[in-house]
Amino acid sequence: MIAWKLKLSVLLVLASLGASGLVKAEDVPATPEQQAAFQLWLGDVRNEALERGISSATIDTALSDVKLIVRVIKRDRNQPEIKQPYQRYLKSRVSPWRKEKGAILVSQHKDTLKAVAKRYGVQGRFVASIWGIETNYGTVALSYNVFDALATLAFDKRRGARFRRELFTALEILDSGTVSLEQMKGSWAGAMGQPQFMPEAYAKYAQDFDGDGSKDIWNNKQDVFASIAYYLKSYGWRDDQTWGRKVKLPEGGETSLVGKQAEGISPDRVCKPFKSMGVWRDLQDWQALGVRRLDGTDLPPRSIPAALIVGDTGDGEGYLVYRNFCSVMRYNPSFKYALAVGLLSDVIK
Repeated sequence: MIAWKLKLSVLLVLASLGASGLVKAEDVPATPEQQAAFQLWLGDVRNEALERGISSATIDTALSDVKLIVRVIKRDRNQPEIKQPYQRYLKSRVSPWRKEKGAILVSQHKDTLKAVAKRYGVQGRFVASIWGIETNYGTVALSYNVFDALATLAFDKRRGARFRRELFTALEILDSGTVSLEQMKGSWAGAMGQPQFMPEAYAKYAQDFDGDGSKDIWNNKQDVFASIAYYLKSYGWRDDQTWGRKVKLPEGGETSLVGKQAEGISPDRVCKPFKSMGVWRDLQDWQALGVRRLDGTDLPPRSIPAALIVGDTGDGEGYLVYRNFCSVMRYNPSFKYALAVGLLSDVIK
């Protein structure tokens, strides 16, 4: 039970030290009490790992020097998808640099992206967009030891069960011998490589596109692109559709057009779990309700199910999104994230 006191003690330390101005809250170290609780908890993890058939050598390699990182817990509680308004979030993600760099890289890697699109049925611009949003097209330094990040979040109570599963999957990946400990660098949340795959996603969706015997999502662009594409395809992507579009709403539409999923047409199965997307209507029904393209012209004449995402209150704008939007939501279940991917894809193609 002592391990589950971490949340309160961490917050107290952050409040007392971070507010003092002596150190930044992100830099606050774990207390001796927290470290002691963490080590007790690690003992239980080691025992379960052995029961799962993971070798003691792998366990020692991965966990002997594993650290409890307080700033990881803080970042988990302050994710920009939750904290930032739509305009600010989208402006920073769909930045001039990402648009310009993305267009250059789509052209540079057009043959590989075309080959990936042919095999998996996912347009290359969407693959490149996710690549850009996740790691700035592979330029972001992945500085966290995956086991430090996963162990910290597994120890923390907020999403402990989920990250405990990821921790054991990471141990299994290391135990397989296909990936070295040095390779297993990632984000503060333990997401690995240029596509930012969590260990469970790596185990299910990582691809060896060039057939060299390695699923290298850290350095091999072919494997990076193929892995992103296969992930989207596995969640129902259709290459005869786009993601959606930004639209102008009629007066009062921010409230009058909002409804519950059960009130409209039945969405695609990949979209049904996302109840917060609200009501789905045929694109032509949205047209009849006064929704227009951003420039005021009519929506496309195609008949296709669409849901309305309303952004920041008061701007009179929103986004009509299609089933592929839900596939991106499987990558990251945030409206803002999926919108950023879609909007960036529109300008780098």
